[in-house]
Amino acid sequence: MEHESHQHHHPHGTGVRWLDIILGVAATVVSLVSLWLGLHSAHSMEKLVKANSYPYLELMRSTKSMTMFPGTERARGLVEYEMANNGIGPARIEWVELTFKGKPVPDLKALLDACCAGWKRDDLDSMNRRNGIVGTLVRAGSSVKMFTWTEPLTPTASFTALHDQMHEIKYSACYCSVFDECYTQSSATNQVEPVKQCTPPAVPFQPSLDSH
Repeated sequence: MEHESHQHHHPHGTGVRWLDIILGVAATVVSLVSLWLGLHSAHSMEKLVKANSYPYLELMRSTKSMTMFPGTERARGLVEYEMANNGIGPARIEWVELTFKGKPVPDLKALLDACCAGWKRDDLDSMNRRNGIVGTLVRAGSSVKMFTWTEPLTPTASFTALHDQMHEIKYSACYCSVFDECYTQSSATNQVEPVKQCTPPAVPFQPSLDSH
């Protein structure tokens, strides 16, 4: 019977022991450096991708409408609040808090209760509002209106009261990027702060008729 002979190939050395050791160490160092460069490159690429997806959400407010009063040169007043994404990546809104004179308001009804004594249901019904804001995804360069109230043709005390006290309305918000990197922003500091997660405040705001 014939037996197959198996040949084992071993790496050939130089025959000089100290030179073989140096070459082996050099090969190990080159491999480790290549591994480090690969990991560093991957980390840098990840940071670049995240930087190119960075959202920057701001609360914008308007006080004047482009709609003019009939037969006059005066623009109609406006109370409008919207969340605008001025970053370069989408922003997912986790919560918004509005306060009036330092007190959180859960919805538009509570806001009118706080600012405008004697307001009527018609005032609330004349507002254009978004039913929900939590979970809304705002694309880069776009915005989402929370509520808009254009000055009525027949002046009302409640509109005037809210319009004149818009400076008393402060806000804070928390939002996340598509990579679940979250940030808070407040009109008190106007600075963005990274956070691990968006823990909602005790009284989050919803631009609905009534949050209760």
